[in-house]
Amino acid sequence: MSKTFYFRLAFDNLKKNAKMYIPFVLSCILTIMMYYMVSSLSMNPNMMNMIGGDVMQQILSLGIYVITVFAVIFLFYTNSFLIKRRKREFGLFNILGMEKKHLSIVIALESIIVFLVSMVLGIGIGILLDKAFYLLIAKMLNASIALGFYISYQSIVNSIILFLIIFVLMYLFSLIQINLSNPIELLHGDQHGEKEPKTKWLLALIGLICLGTGYYMSVSIQDPVTAFAFFMVAVILVVIGTYMLFTAGSIVILKLLRKNKRYYYKTNHFISVSNMIYRMKQNAVGLGNICILSTMVLVMLSTTISLWVGMNDIIETRFPRDITVSINSVDSNQALYTIDDMNYAIEQAGIQTDDELVYRTLSVSAFNQGNTYTFGNENMSLQDISNVVVLYFITLDDYNRTEGTNVSLAPDEVLVFPSGKQFDHKTIDIASNTFKVKGILDSIKADSNYSANLQNSMFVVVDSMDTLFMIDDLQKQAYGDNASYIHTSYDFNLSKSEKMSVKEATDALIANYPGDTTYMMVDTQEGNYEDLLSLYASFLFIGIFLSFLFIMATVLIMYYKQITEGYEDKKRFEIMQKVGLNKREVKKTINSQVLTVFFLPLVVAAIHIVFAFPMIEKMLRLLYLDNTNLYIMTTVICFGVFALVYVLIYFLTSKVYYGIVRNAM
Repeated sequence: MSKTFYFRLAFDNLKKNAKMYIPFVLSCILTIMMYYMVSSLSMNPNMMNMIGGDVMQQILSLGIYVITVFAVIFLFYTNSFLIKRRKREFGLFNILGMEKKHLSIVIALESIIVFLVSMVLGIGIGILLDKAFYLLIAKMLNASIALGFYISYQSIVNSIILFLIIFVLMYLFSLIQINLSNPIELLHGDQHGEKEPKTKWLLALIGLICLGTGYYMSVSIQDPVTAFAFFMVAVILVVIGTYMLFTAGSIVILKLLRKNKRYYYKTNHFISVSNMIYRMKQNAVGLGNICILSTMVLVMLSTTISLWVGMNDIIETRFPRDITVSINSVDSNQALYTIDDMNYAIEQAGIQTDDELVYRTLSVSAFNQGNTYTFGNENMSLQDISNVVVLYFITLDDYNRTEGTNVSLAPDEVLVFPSGKQFDHKTIDIASNTFKVKGILDSIKADSNYSANLQNSMFVVVDSMDTLFMIDDLQKQAYGDNASYIHTSYDFNLSKSEKMSVKEATDALIANYPGDTTYMMVDTQEGNYEDLLSLYASFLFIGIFLSFLFIMATVLIMYYKQITEGYEDKKRFEIMQKVGLNKREVKKTINSQVLTVFFLPLVVAAIHIVFAFPMIEKMLRLLYLDNTNLYIMTTVICFGVFALVYVLIYFLTSKVYYGIVRNAM
């Protein structure tokens, strides 16, 4: 056989199977395009000149690894479907005299054609769109735009190497599938799975336990740190539970319905349950994939959009004043003079301030049991994180000054403001020192600077600096080199009549401070806005990118599922009509099954989102987002839009399905 014969045969095969290969090629093109763009943007030198561009490039670099893993799994999954659908074709070639080595040449040429087309178009479109996305990032970061057209040759090389390896591995996998089968098996390869699936009670039970455990962890964990520590554990449990319930649990439920004679022996139920048993066996993994991908899209979009939209609220909550000065006193006695030193620096710099908030705190991590707070618990395990509370001690003088009150306390009395855990005790034991709780506060102004605290926290107002020094000595004995310092916060706005900019004011403040500035930190609302802007813009950008990839995967899985079910249902239509059902009854039965199977993943994804909400809401606090209503609204809108897209995908892909089964109807 001539070489041109193999090439013509490979080209004709792709043309003949265009219905299956065109979506696959489009997916390859889009995956390569997105890999190139993310890689190119992460290497673009102009990004480093943007404020926050370095953060964006770091997150884009992480996105490269996610896209790489996605490309390997997704392309292998779709390629395995193509090979399964074409086994009959390969078996026919084999019976007609074509040896398996000849088939391997044809498949190799097909792979080369698909690879070249995908690579040229993918990188070409990626280069064209790369500049557009660069401009979008510049817009998001409020950065100036560099002139010129950047092409990352390193990203081109990396794209070629990665996808060449993937295509070679897919080709080898295809050869293994063909060489392990004889011609008869190849002829009937697309009909495997017609045996009734076995009832796997153990797998269904394990799936239910995994899913229930993941849900329980989400709704029961109360503090953000514990939620973060166990988030991936909960995700893995839910993923395992989802797959097991789709593959085994669905079969168990359907067979239980079949055992119910009063339900099963009705015409509609009899046909629906019988067909659904086989349908679920063939589609369970695909449905599980659609469900997990849908959940991932909804989580990524809802969280990243919430962070982006709520950024201004976060800044106002976390940094309510123009300038925040923080001073740690290595020598505890220095804490007696830091406020006077700050007043002196402001006066010397000529800064006109407004709305000052000045106080000293000592923050100490403590292990909480009831009303007892212990310092230095070295035997604490990961499960005990929820019992860790950060205590913020503040003196009565500072409290009265900031709150504008005139409260008095005895040496053995305290006021408390719990944030997180509920506190309703009349006494509190701190490192073996018992204090009477004179009152439980509803709020405290100093809490605004600690609203982003990742753990349960509580403010404790003590009577004097002497008591504060006593607690400081105890925590130093417990924690040694890891002990905290007494912390002075001096927050203020610039007066409206102040002509100095925020930067000029902070520079003048530092220059005129008479004490040691080694442990001084100056934060500004402007500076933190830029930092959060770069962080949240990065999350939103990569979230949209990955969501697009996952939606693309969902569409392709749905499309191939419709093709598979089309061929299977075509046979079922013919059989049902032969046993006496009219076309209207057959069509009604099949349609109800298709709709049930198609929308089941969306329903389960919605349930996942509902149960994941408590844990994700707590984790968003780690990124300073406390606006729960915003997150709820964003999640609802994202789900509504995604559901509409999902329905649109159904109608588009169902055309392929009905085109296949129309002849049998």
